[in-house]
Amino acid sequence: MEVVAHHSWLGEVRRYGENQLLATINIDPAVRPARLNGETDAEVLIEVAPALGGSALDAVLEQAADGIRAALADLDSIRSFALAHAPNDLHYDYPEASAAPLEERLFVEGFTVTASAKIEVSFDFGDSDMLVIQLDAHGHGWGVYVDR
Repeated sequence: MEVVAHHSWLGEVRRYGENQLLATINIDPAVRPARLNGETDAEVLIEVAPALGGSALDAVLEQAADGIRAALADLDSIRSFALAHAPNDLHYDYPEASAAPLEERLFVEGFTVTASAKIEVSFDFGDSDMLVIQLDAHGHGWGVYVDR
């Protein structure tokens, strides 16, 4: 994958398809526990116009980084929103995955930043699906869905 930019927090940003960029961030273990293998990474997908570059791309990356930092600072309320709005059958889809309550299983896996500056926070909850919380441009939750 071609490196298209370097950002002070997002690091190397690579082209990931025609309309997406991919970055990897490290999350402080005080904010989110490290993975079982000790890694602290999370994937960031950023939707962009195909030919975006230069200072316009820099502005999009900075806006994406600011939104993700704000989401990380507000994880408790995002988790609360997720629990309050999770699909009713979510708890029963894979009961063998874990006896722990859903709240304890929500692990930040990654972020998607849409072209409209909305952010989706993807939580692994103990099986192969992701619980995705949609945040508006102000960081407020407005939707929850399961990405199967």
